[in-house]
Amino acid sequence: MLGTSHLRLNCVARPESAKPIRHAVAAFLAVFELDPDFADDVVTATGEALANAIEHAYAGRDPADIEVHASYEDQVKLSVDVYDHGNFIQRERQPNRGFGIRIVEAIASEVSIETNGGTRVHMEFLPPPVAG
Repeated sequence: MLGTSHLRLNCVARPESAKPIRHAVAAFLAVFELDPDFADDVVTATGEALANAIEHAYAGRDPADIEVHASYEDQVKLSVDVYDHGNFIQRERQPNRGFGIRIVEAIASEVSIETNGGTRVHMEFLPPPVAG
């Protein structure tokens, strides 16, 4: 299937929102019959970015929306963006904390973080070639 396929999700940034979003991303990836280990890695990276948004974006105030956008272009480039409309706070590292972005960077082929008017974590993944 060539062309670009999209997934767009929007919900309130609450801990119970993470699991259904991860499942929706996994279902989106399953359509393309990607390598299962690769798909699991994408879901893991997305989950880490999502967990950061849920935990930190609206700290000290009522939670608001988070968004996840995924696109798969011509079976070559997979992009996932996790957005929030909260405040980005630069924190000092805490013992046994702060591994989320490092995990994302270890999995994705490209990662950028924009903090203007909220936070956008943009991840790009290069799927392994499909056997066959």
